[in-house]
Amino acid sequence: MSTELSGVDLARQALVAAREAARKNGAARKEKPKRRTGTVVRRDGREPLGLGSAISLMMTERGMVAPAAEAR
Repeated sequence: MSTELSGVDLARQALVAAREAARKNGAARKEKPKRRTGTVVRRDGREPLGLGSAISLMMTERGMVAPAAEAR
């Protein structure tokens, strides 16, 4: 068997060395960033809507209701 390292093994060793160096320098993450999961309420009281919901709401507010399609 050969003791030479392949490209994958060299990359893995380089990654481990880089992580250790970052940890020593204090650049390592202490905790993962939190994912945004809820709706964002703006300070003026408005909540963001999807495009389809916004258009439907606007059409309803202005009385622009499309008639139902007829099947013949």
